[in-house]
Amino acid sequence: MSNTITLESADEFAGRQEDEDLSGEECNGRDSESVPQLKAMRISYIIAIATALLLRCASAQTTGQSLETFVQSMHWNPSTQGPLMVLEPGAVKKKQTAEGLAGYERMRVSLPGLSAIVPDTMVVIDDSLEQAPNMYDGLPRHSKVLYLMTTLNADQWEAITGSGLGLSQLTRDQKAVLNSILPRPFVYSTFQVSNDHDVKPAEAGITLSDSDQQAVRLHLERTLMLMLPVVGRPNSVTPRTTRDDGGKPGERVFHCDSEEGFDKRDAFGINMRQTRPNQQKPSGLDYRSSKLSGSIRLNSSERISTLLDRVGQATGFEIRADLRVGDLKMECIGRTAPISSVLKAIALAVTGTYRKVGSAYVLTSDLEGIGTRKLKLAAYDSDLNTKLQTEETLWRSQIYKSGHLNQLRFRADDPLTPDDNLARKLDQGSPGSRTKIGAADLTPSLRDFVERQNQIYQGQQTTADGAYVQSEYQFSYILPSGELTRQETGSLGVHERFALANPEPRRIPQLRTQPKLDLTAIKEPVKLCMVADTVIEAQRAVEQALRYGFKEIWIDTVSNEALTAALSAAPIEKLKVSLAVRPFAYRGPSDAPFADRTLFGDTPLESLERRKADSIWNSASQTPDQSGSITILSKGYLNRVTAVAKLSKAPGLAGVGILNPTPPGYNGLRTTAISISGLYLEKGNFGFAEDIRAAFLREHNIDPIDLCPPGIFTNSDLRQPFFLDDALRGGNTTYDGSEKPDTTMADMLETFDGWLAKKNRGCLEKLLNALAGSGPDFKVSIETIPQAINDAIQFKSEFVDWKSGDPLPEIAAEPLGSRQPEIGTRVMKVSVTDSNSNYPYAILNYMAGNIGNGPRIPGVVLDMTAMTPKQVEAWLSHTLIRLAKDESASGSIARASRLTASLSRPGESSHVTSVGAGSGFVAHTKSDFMPWQVQCNPSRARHRRSRPSCPGGLGGCTRLVRSA
Repeated sequence: MSNTITLESADEFAGRQEDEDLSGEECNGRDSESVPQLKAMRISYIIAIATALLLRCASAQTTGQSLETFVQSMHWNPSTQGPLMVLEPGAVKKKQTAEGLAGYERMRVSLPGLSAIVPDTMVVIDDSLEQAPNMYDGLPRHSKVLYLMTTLNADQWEAITGSGLGLSQLTRDQKAVLNSILPRPFVYSTFQVSNDHDVKPAEAGITLSDSDQQAVRLHLERTLMLMLPVVGRPNSVTPRTTRDDGGKPGERVFHCDSEEGFDKRDAFGINMRQTRPNQQKPSGLDYRSSKLSGSIRLNSSERISTLLDRVGQATGFEIRADLRVGDLKMECIGRTAPISSVLKAIALAVTGTYRKVGSAYVLTSDLEGIGTRKLKLAAYDSDLNTKLQTEETLWRSQIYKSGHLNQLRFRADDPLTPDDNLARKLDQGSPGSRTKIGAADLTPSLRDFVERQNQIYQGQQTTADGAYVQSEYQFSYILPSGELTRQETGSLGVHERFALANPEPRRIPQLRTQPKLDLTAIKEPVKLCMVADTVIEAQRAVEQALRYGFKEIWIDTVSNEALTAALSAAPIEKLKVSLAVRPFAYRGPSDAPFADRTLFGDTPLESLERRKADSIWNSASQTPDQSGSITILSKGYLNRVTAVAKLSKAPGLAGVGILNPTPPGYNGLRTTAISISGLYLEKGNFGFAEDIRAAFLREHNIDPIDLCPPGIFTNSDLRQPFFLDDALRGGNTTYDGSEKPDTTMADMLETFDGWLAKKNRGCLEKLLNALAGSGPDFKVSIETIPQAINDAIQFKSEFVDWKSGDPLPEIAAEPLGSRQPEIGTRVMKVSVTDSNSNYPYAILNYMAGNIGNGPRIPGVVLDMTAMTPKQVEAWLSHTLIRLAKDESASGSIARASRLTASLSRPGESSHVTSVGAGSGFVAHTKSDFMPWQVQCNPSRARHRRSRPSCPGGLGGCTRLVRSA
């Protein structure tokens, strides 16, 4: 299509119009004297039209023009001006009316022996956190509404729950709060509700004037929250709020368009996403290196990855491009250019830099990993959000105690308003209790709502029978015309959040006593597994096993002397000794050169400290207290395989037990557990050591620390041009269809998870093949391997006997908490840690026949490898009855007695009467574990988007409770 428009002159156009309109006419009643004036007016009008068309034509010719066309118009001469590089000029369109490169948001930079056209700005994520946060700036609108509610008097409550609360009815301070709540500008749209309760756009983008905005009023109301049982999944419920319904058919709906926080750049007042002039970023690649002093041939058009490969061949450096920029083409004018300048030009062209990964370099956004940075900022936001939640809890408590909450009413025209029968039951009973209902308690309209929701969520059918219902409190706006807008997306909370709001710290209940258990009363084998890295530790471990009646001990060691000492100290007829192997466990300073790292960049010990500092540490007994791992690709692991193979040939060894065969982070696809923060889990997931990152980079052209785990959220948008990833959007941002990320990024984290799991399985097979040489009758037991990250918790651990040729005992990825251990068929592993001693006691109590009458457990391995020797002895002495001296029959009784004296409490009797609160142990009486029953909470678990049921047993349970 031609961009030129032929225009006749204004005089020609006016003369033609005069001939057409006025010839043979009396000018429609006008006198002849007005004709010249009319002609002059028309000439002026036509000149204005012609000028506008010419300007529009010029604008169309310039704003849509590509950078490639502009570069051609520059007539660049490399002979006199030197070589020129520009990235993808054909894809860059003119966006502004500014002259020259500025219209393309580009600039020309001069480098030694080279010029380059690059973006004139870059997006920088400031994660220094040097600026102090402003909690008020970080408040979402619903939080500000809650705060405002705590300041209202009786008359203001009457207004805000009735005709609306406006600025004229507020004090000066209250006005400031309401002004921060009202969107600016205030834009709304109208929708028509169809017969199927869907909404169809009617009129969009209506903007209120400043004066009209001052007349907008804030309104509070209530809707219903239904917790509906999921069909076919016992004990599972899913929320459905009547706010999500479209409305009454034929009704016109008003919706405020000014949703807050889209493309939010700040978090709690800290401007994290900043646009700055483009400049060279700090680089892991030294541009001054003598290896980069030469020149390289330039091709007219070449992919960045190919160009970097050629640079690598010429310099000996391995330089790779992130997959999001590797296929972009660099256009060049000129034959050769200095290598150092070429590398600088490429980095400026994508507003990136070069990061060192092992012996390689990668062209990426910044020196710090994109995923690492998001994780750190998410942790920062999480701490601030915790403080915010504390404030919200206080505000809800004040609102509830004020007694005004019951003034919030359902909309008079809402067809989903409960009838008198349901309204009388609603929000009654003890604070926070939800009303249990049946389908008959719902009005026909509410039953239709449940059916419509089932049509929307066809993969999760629900029923109203056995549902729970309570009020949910909302806020909306009343327009100057009197129309009420649809409720805003940020709910003020359900009724129980107000009724249960308690700003006072939770009291820790007094611990009760528990009877000690006699291992000799348990027919099935109970095996003690503990660390012994020295001869003395090994001897003491054997003494402890004999003292409490164990028939088998697993010695976790890599020391030949320690294992030999254990074998020598153990009477063959009373105690079997097996070798416990944690293939990838970080065992101490000697493993430091081979230490794995988390996405935070933490070493095993740093990771442990970070998790211990988290409030979840003492409340989440599901997570093992493991210190971390060595990297699976390291020489340290190969050395360990060799050492284990030698140890397995020790005379008298009963077998080998392999524990923790997959370090946290190596199982496979990541799962998200509702009961445990995904951010907390990532603090303990490994697989980000440099050798692992470099190996994955070579295969997939991306550094794993540039990947973002699911379920990790930040307040601010962390996206950067050229290195786009939707996982970097803030919690308040939306995808608007622009800046589409590389499609391969959507699955790249899953690719990495699968790659890690495959490497781990290969390393395990190498270990098992080494053990296969110990003989056909040599017993090898290996812990089962869940095929999903964050899925390996203590309730799901069992051992499988392995022999040469058997596959690895992998468990298909399932929703967290949905799979039950195969009780009656496999030996269970029960982790005993300083933060979790209740569950192991319950298992032993069950095996002793004191509680429950379910299937027998064929055996248990008490994994105490996360505890120090003193912690082990403390737990054993509190939990188990010691054997009499003649029963223990050990040649080391005297030494065992001395050990007991040094570790036991003065005056301790054979039955514990109390357990100190600081011990970390939870004590119970026998009556607490009458017939064994599991109290489940299926809503605490999620695998991707599904929410599993928990039919009972051990898997996924919250705790053991006494049945009625």
